[in-house]
Amino acid sequence: MKKNGPAFGSLSKLFFVLFLFSLVGMSYAQLEGLEKFGVKEDTVKCIPDSLTTPYDKFKSDSIGQQQLGIWYSLAREEYKYKNYQRAIPYYWKILENDTTGRFKVVYAKLAESYYSLNEPDSVFIVVYRGLEKYPDYSTLHYWAGFVHDVLGQTKCAIPQYEALVKENPQEKSYWEKLAYLYYKENDPKAIQAQQKVVELEPGNVEASRLLAEIMTHFGEDPLKALEQTYLNDTTNVDNAMRYAKAAFERGLYEKSLKVFKQIVKLEPKNTTAMEYIGRDYESLNQLQSALRSYKEILQIEPKNAKVMSLIASIYGRLNEFVTARSYVDKAIRVAPGDGLPYMIMGEVYENAVTYCQNKRTKDKFTYDDKLVYRLAQEEYKKAAKDPNYESDAKRRVTQLEPLLPTKEDLFMQKNRLTPKDPCYSWINK
Repeated sequence: MKKNGPAFGSLSKLFFVLFLFSLVGMSYAQLEGLEKFGVKEDTVKCIPDSLTTPYDKFKSDSIGQQQLGIWYSLAREEYKYKNYQRAIPYYWKILENDTTGRFKVVYAKLAESYYSLNEPDSVFIVVYRGLEKYPDYSTLHYWAGFVHDVLGQTKCAIPQYEALVKENPQEKSYWEKLAYLYYKENDPKAIQAQQKVVELEPGNVEASRLLAEIMTHFGEDPLKALEQTYLNDTTNVDNAMRYAKAAFERGLYEKSLKVFKQIVKLEPKNTTAMEYIGRDYESLNQLQSALRSYKEILQIEPKNAKVMSLIASIYGRLNEFVTARSYVDKAIRVAPGDGLPYMIMGEVYENAVTYCQNKRTKDKFTYDDKLVYRLAQEEYKKAAKDPNYESDAKRRVTQLEPLLPTKEDLFMQKNRLTPKDPCYSWINK
């Protein structure tokens, strides 16, 4: 024990190592599996076995308010210049003899002093003695919760932060910490606590992300959290984007479309939202509407090769193959190393085969069909040069192998590589 305070076994090194960890920004998922430092929490007693101190001997019935004021002035001067060891005896004398509560703040001053001196055991003695006398004193709940958390004593920290949010329901930082502590204890109450964080600050994108992560962890649908965050403030574009993208990925195209349209009203040049609008329309098989959306993007970004490719894809689905190819050519000129235009052109050729086969009176797989599949495979081989599309392109190349002209086919057709079927006349133009 140090002569100036009731520190029973210094944990200073542990205290500051954990303090540094507490400052590092991590997602909750990253925190899973983090090893406990020091004593296992199951063996920790939140309240020290004894709250007695060597300063108890200073208690006297003859000490008046004037003397308490003198000691407080002396302590304040030492405290002001961070001479905590000198301030501590004065503060204890005040606590031992203050019967009116006038100097309640001294408990907080002592807690901070011991914390600054790296004496967490002494912090606990002070705060728990104070809470016996002043159970609603928020500052003491804070110090108890904070130090327990830094020491990895989650179960001890939780009741303190529960008290804090009860007394200060609008303080976001307390709800954030409580959600974090619940999560560490695998307690589903983390969801409710994090929902409160989002409610208090609906514009906080990271808070919304964490809520979705927590809900996923506990087996609940995170889309609900993203939707509620969006509805809390429909003018927040970041939250709207997160919800709309999630809805799109879930296949909720009409919901996604509605939100992306709202985003474009707020940000008329948000081409990402406009692209998703086009994709939503495509998914709803409203191809003309999708085209309009994509073409609006080109008015803002005339060299957007990705959008040119998306337009080409739609024209391919509409069997307007010449127009589809023209947009592919434009995309290649803008971004010659991009694999997407070649992927799209391969799809256009495959769509052409299906279209031409459907036009025939007899369902027959012709040599010309094989030639067009060969053209599609060549496009996929070009796309495979782009690492972003290499895997998918090679898979498509392999899938088309059985549909290509055989050596016998080529021999019988005198190595003809140009389709003669009038349905494919556009290819030779």
